[in-house]
Amino acid sequence: MKDLGLFSSLGEAWIAVLQTIYQQGSVTEYTDNANEHAGAKEVFTLTFTVSNANLPDAVIERHKVQEEHDWMVRNFTVQENVKELHNEHSYASRLFSYMGQKSQTQWVIDRLKENPHTRSATVTTFEPLTDEGYIPCVSLLDFQEEAGKLNLTVYCRALDFGCKAYVNLVMLHTILETVCEKTGMPYGQMTLIVKSAHYYLKDEGKVSGILKAEGAI
Repeated sequence: MKDLGLFSSLGEAWIAVLQTIYQQGSVTEYTDNANEHAGAKEVFTLTFTVSNANLPDAVIERHKVQEEHDWMVRNFTVQENVKELHNEHSYASRLFSYMGQKSQTQWVIDRLKENPHTRSATVTTFEPLTDEGYIPCVSLLDFQEEAGKLNLTVYCRALDFGCKAYVNLVMLHTILETVCEKTGMPYGQMTLIVKSAHYYLKDEGKVSGILKAEGAI
């Protein structure tokens, strides 16, 4: 496991992950949903924590691609089947209408209101009865109080840091902010555990350009 430590902004963490993959990643033929495959550079089991993050994030605003940003925001906010994900459910559907039956987000809020110190305010995005062509990258969200503040630990089976992962960070931060607001608990920190942190080789020019612009290479 490679722990990158604590960062004070989402953009700072994103750049550190890109730098780590760029400098230390292994080149592989990456196979994902529905046997899609392409050349990638990858680091296994990477972790990092972000505290005191604020939006908008200056680094992300400098380098975001509006089309991919808007696509991921829609994934987290609109309940629908997503054509690009083999018509599987969006994150919004999984979090706010799990299997068409349950708002997991509201369940977490209610659970924390009942017991702010619970160690089981945990939800998943997996829908094993129906998931076939797409297995969600952001896999598990675990909310936990520590020292009077609410933290979020996220397990991700894989994130593409060369494309949309920075928007995942923004949306996960937003979810934590929302749960904090609804429960009255102060915002703590967000920790990500990423089994496969990668970017595709087709995006290496884009990645190196971002890293050079930020003085990271």
